[in-house]
Amino acid sequence: MKIRRLMRRAALLLLAGLAALNTLAYVHARSFTTFSTDGQRTPDPETLSFAQKLGVLFTGPTLPRPQIRATPVNIGLAHETHHFRTRDGFTLEAWRLPQPATVEARGLVLLFHGYGDSKSSLLTEARIFHEMGYEAVLVDFRGSGGSDGNTTTIGYDEAEDVWTSVVYVGRWPAARHLVVFGSSMGAVAVMRAAALHELPVDALILQAPFASLIEAVEHRFRRLHAPAFPSAQLLVFWGGVQRGFDGLHHDPVRYAERIRVPVLLLQGERDPLACVDEARAIHARLAGRKELVVFPKASHQSLYRADRQRWRGAITGFLAS
Repeated sequence: MKIRRLMRRAALLLLAGLAALNTLAYVHARSFTTFSTDGQRTPDPETLSFAQKLGVLFTGPTLPRPQIRATPVNIGLAHETHHFRTRDGFTLEAWRLPQPATVEARGLVLLFHGYGDSKSSLLTEARIFHEMGYEAVLVDFRGSGGSDGNTTTIGYDEAEDVWTSVVYVGRWPAARHLVVFGSSMGAVAVMRAAALHELPVDALILQAPFASLIEAVEHRFRRLHAPAFPSAQLLVFWGGVQRGFDGLHHDPVRYAERIRVPVLLLQGERDPLACVDEARAIHARLAGRKELVVFPKASHQSLYRADRQRWRGAITGFLAS
């Protein structure tokens, strides 16, 4: 009888632990996939005290809805604002930076931003492409900037935004040579769109994509010095349940196998969120012509700002070829 009581108590404790772990995962999943309409963004884990990290562990981080911080006017470029609708009902906002009427554009570059950001984060890169003679079009994903919504699926449903944007700009003359640029989550959404739809584009430029959503979440737990297993798997599962997508199989390294257009892959050597080994795994799976350029000492940041000469040289050489 004593053994039975001990076993019963142990089972109850185990069930209570599993329930608590799933509750925490559910809360974190909601925090990572729902943008707050008020409150301040939770700072990077490295800047938090032990008590603050515990607080984030139990309540989840706060991520305000990404806003427009600057416009093309701030970099001295004329622009047009466009709105178009996805098949699943979201209205997206984009900025078009056309070449002067007297200049024939070399092509068109579509730019897609990262997680928790907006199209204004890529204004510098858009300016560089514009200086190279291309039209640049910056798009806000659903949930960000001037687009509809306040949730994200970390690149899964955002692939529909990429596809819709490619179709929309495809009618413009400059799109006869169409290149798609994606950074971080934007790169993942571009890869998924290319794998699902065989995008009618000439090339892809991918900056710091993660290899799988589970790995990306594991990296974030490690930065909090929290156990990644099974927390990451549970968080991804519950995020998928809440937002209606299959996060457990959201794997860009698999998407790579179905991408046959030329790809330039840009990666920071010291990126803690999308490691260089993940970039190498993606590069190995790409089916078409491919190039990997690693930026020494660069973290998960704008690689143009990390090393302007290397970034511009890699882009120029790739587009020229």
